[in-house]
Amino acid sequence: MKKVYAMILLTASLFTTSCSDWLDVAPSNQVNGDKLFEVGDGYRNALNGIYLNLGTSSMYGKSISWGFMDVIAQYYQSGSSYMKSTSSYYKAANYKFDDSDVKSIISSIWSVGYNNIANCNNLIANVSEASPSVFAEDELEKNMIWGEALGLRALIHFDMLRMFAPSMLKDDGKAYIPYVDVYPTIVPSYENNKEILRKIVNDLKAAKDLLAKCDTIKENKHWMSTENRMLAVNSGTSGELAKDVFFAYRGYRMNYYAVTAMLARVYCWAGEYGNAYKEAKEVVDATYSTGSTSTASCFNFSNSLTTNRKDYNSIIMTFFKSTCYEDYLPYMTKGNDVVLVVNTTNLFGDEAGADDRNLDLFGDWDGGDIKYSFKYDIKEGTSGTDMIPAIRLSEMYYIMGEYFAYKDEFSKAGEMLDKVRYARGISTTNLASSIGSLEVFHTHLIKEMRREFVGEGQTFFMYKRLKKNLLGMEGYSWKEVEAKEENMVLPLPDSESNI
Repeated sequence: MKKVYAMILLTASLFTTSCSDWLDVAPSNQVNGDKLFEVGDGYRNALNGIYLNLGTSSMYGKSISWGFMDVIAQYYQSGSSYMKSTSSYYKAANYKFDDSDVKSIISSIWSVGYNNIANCNNLIANVSEASPSVFAEDELEKNMIWGEALGLRALIHFDMLRMFAPSMLKDDGKAYIPYVDVYPTIVPSYENNKEILRKIVNDLKAAKDLLAKCDTIKENKHWMSTENRMLAVNSGTSGELAKDVFFAYRGYRMNYYAVTAMLARVYCWAGEYGNAYKEAKEVVDATYSTGSTSTASCFNFSNSLTTNRKDYNSIIMTFFKSTCYEDYLPYMTKGNDVVLVVNTTNLFGDEAGADDRNLDLFGDWDGGDIKYSFKYDIKEGTSGTDMIPAIRLSEMYYIMGEYFAYKDEFSKAGEMLDKVRYARGISTTNLASSIGSLEVFHTHLIKEMRREFVGEGQTFFMYKRLKKNLLGMEGYSWKEVEAKEENMVLPLPDSESNI
């Protein structure tokens, strides 16, 4: 991972939280802000800086993963023994969105999110007009940077939409957030759900076309092997490593299949299940050559969650943060104002003894069923320590299952859930033969997603999309939270006009 650190630390000082002055700071290689886009390395620095910002605590490094979003998804015990009533997370768990501490978290998500959108827009505007000769790898590198920036712009907007607007189940035509696609923008126009989603899809399709010219060409397909995309190591079976570190670790970037998987997620949110299935299946079916006649799947499930707590084999894209363990440590340390612990009986029920996610991914807290997640308890220097999973293979199976469920093909729908369940050690039940309705499918889907996405910030959006009540624990009492709009839609910050 030292290569990743070297690649992105180059730009650590380039970006600040202000979209008005991020270009004014010279990075360590002395590419001045006003000359940033005159040389190829400047484009690399700009893109890497966006990834760095997205891994900060205000974004996917905490708030939109294992922190705030999982708190309001009711993952954690929210009683006073685990969260002091004065803490921002206790108040968030009880949807006190008007509290000043909670408002501060929400405001930071909004401002940093749109700041990074502005950075994407500046990069897109420049790279789209740049001559391929500026880049070390000519057209290939230009397409890669351009495609990644478009994909990131779409991803951030989509998460802003999922947080700050109602689900598509409520299509009221009201404007909720702006889709900002020019730089600079002083007063952006707010738009409705359908228009925002249309623009997200357009950006993702454009990104997919550009990245296909990089990631899916014959000589580069092996970049998507687990060894190449996640670890940048070569055992001799997954193809040569990229000679330039900028093209390594594609799993840490908005690669072709990450864009494809995002399209599947967006279509599913929009209720376009046929389109969602098509994109998800492309990811599931993705292979690379391991020899003259043999191929291997790009994405698969780890054989051991004990040694691979993030299951990076199945990660399609991850965000990067070098201090994941350091940041998470206080929240699993007894005596602090907030500890993020999970009732595993609530989560796994009568399958707790079979599910590897329960057996291997939780540590003892009190000698009972109150435990803490191991996902971010990975010491520095260990593979996976710096990964914040953004999208993974299991979600593709869930999306494909939902497609079949809406077609009343419940055996195939159950089979998709079973693909993940079998990989997680559950072989005693067969959902392919026990699901007989859409409602039953969704009941099992919710159970599976709650177990699969601990610490990843996705479960809240599942509840919201399906308009299902959230399940949790207050102290030692069961807690069910109604999926009403005031609980599921974050309020715009007081400073929403100051993007």
